[in-house]
Amino acid sequence: MSVVVPVRNGGSELADLVAALERQSVSADRFEVLIGDDGSTDGATDRVATGNGSVRVIPGPPENPYRARNRAAAEARGAVLAFCDVDCRPDPDWLERGLAAVEAADVVAGLVRFSLPGRRTPWSLVDMETFLDQERTVRNGRAVTANLFVRRDLFDRVGGFEDSLPNGGDQEFVARCVRGGARLTFAPEVVVLHPPRDTARAFLGKVWRVNRVHAKRELREGRRPSAYGIRAWLPVISVMRSRHRSGRSLRLDRRRLADSGIRPTWRDDLLALPVIYLVVPYLGAVAQLIGSHGAKGESPDLSGRA
Repeated sequence: MSVVVPVRNGGSELADLVAALERQSVSADRFEVLIGDDGSTDGATDRVATGNGSVRVIPGPPENPYRARNRAAAEARGAVLAFCDVDCRPDPDWLERGLAAVEAADVVAGLVRFSLPGRRTPWSLVDMETFLDQERTVRNGRAVTANLFVRRDLFDRVGGFEDSLPNGGDQEFVARCVRGGARLTFAPEVVVLHPPRDTARAFLGKVWRVNRVHAKRELREGRRPSAYGIRAWLPVISVMRSRHRSGRSLRLDRRRLADSGIRPTWRDDLLALPVIYLVVPYLGAVAQLIGSHGAKGESPDLSGRA
């Protein structure tokens, strides 16, 4: 099995991740770790490679994490690829449980549980219930690479990640696998910890980047981004309907936050609801319009991937 991690200037996070992988319950001779270095300049990747090849660094220029993942996966020796991110901390039985789950599936999405923040803010709570909800994402035939196991032959067959854009390539990849007949499953026992974004700048920056790239991807695939519809500018009703359809609470989603041991209070709801119903949708719509404008004149996706 091969663990694939992209990194650009990972600093101490990379060393901490490698240490967590050294504590796995499966024996060290059963897996390798491949670090896809996306043009790091901080020297972090210089200190993690091992002489026996159990941890290898696959260097490359600064492009985006999907190209770094593809580069590393191309060097992998394992029959199963296990993906996580440099800021994730896998449980000690992560690989053991992931291997067991992938025996009955082609793609396994594990649970991303958030590490409890030092300070609980509206931004951290909304971040926890907005991003990395693998169970909900799998119901839509997609998943994210913060915690993902894929059979290597399937990865090669579908052509790896579409790597021309910096966001959304993991969900697009899994959707392509599913369209090709792959079995996708959510495995809540396969767990990694991930830190939440606990400031407005960090959280809203993520919303902005995701929506800008989403608009470009939609245009490439011949669809009009949702920001061009009237519902994007009347967000309260559309957000309520979307949350109801997906089985989510109209308040902060208790089920999702419970995965990380969080029990929100009425005050948490009061502070978070304007972010959920107004700030996120309006910021996302503006980001989509700007992303669409930037994509005008770009050629369609000619990557050749199905």
